[in-house]
Amino acid sequence: MQRGSRTSTSASWTLSVIAPFLFISLILGADLREGPKTAYVGVLTAVPFFAAIFGSPVMTAVTAVITWISALAFGLIASDGNAPAQTVRLIIIAVAGVIAVGASYVRQRRDVQFREAQRVAAEAEALRIQAGQDALTGLLNRRGVYERLAAEEIRDGTVIVIDCDDFKEVNDTHGHLVGDEFLCGIAGRLGGAVAGDDLIARWGGDEFLILVRGPFAEGSEVAARVVGAVSSRPMSTAAGLIPVSLSAGAAPLSSSESLDQALAAADRAMYDAKSRGRGQIVLDPTSDGSSA
Repeated sequence: MQRGSRTSTSASWTLSVIAPFLFISLILGADLREGPKTAYVGVLTAVPFFAAIFGSPVMTAVTAVITWISALAFGLIASDGNAPAQTVRLIIIAVAGVIAVGASYVRQRRDVQFREAQRVAAEAEALRIQAGQDALTGLLNRRGVYERLAAEEIRDGTVIVIDCDDFKEVNDTHGHLVGDEFLCGIAGRLGGAVAGDDLIARWGGDEFLILVRGPFAEGSEVAARVVGAVSSRPMSTAAGLIPVSLSAGAAPLSSSESLDQALAAADRAMYDAKSRGRGQIVLDPTSDGSSA
């Protein structure tokens, strides 16, 4: 950060002071070569404004002073003999310098206000995203799912509710830190087993939600594949390998019903899976599917 700040300051001095100084030298050198006419005022008045575009008020003031002193010195060296005209030229350059400093101040204030507005907007967006994320796993939470669904319409889909079997035993045996590690591992495996446009959320505690787009027949196949992939091998944790067993329920989601209705059906199917012995998937009985 400090190196970038020094580089930015160096660039500002180059553009707002050094470059205008070279510009002044070029103007007066050309005028001197052309003859002692001192017809440079119209150009020199623009030099401080050039500095105001890139520099701070201090940098612009330095450039304005350099410009005025250069005009004074050049007028003494190459005077056209018209002292009143020379005085008017110096007044015009001085006024232009003051205006340029003021313009630089206004620009700097607006830049600060713009950066502050960007910072506030970025912080607000970060808070909005955090509010829709589960702090432990980084997945969506309930609020995040509802916000995503409010922003897009899903005509056909499958709601899958997944519960980690015997998770309380994991916590009781190995402690909550290992339990958290176990849940994060489940979240990672779920994320790797579904398509990128499917929604995955930690629904609460040891429950997860997956929303698969497309017909229910395809969604039920995804549910079976996901549960099989996540449960296929033990989870590696700080306490060693822990077996993974999941119970899941799946229900169709359509444009004619709300997410809450589909969730209730999938939740009932998940508890049905637990009552049947756990480690299995049950499809909503009102759909055309059956247990898997």
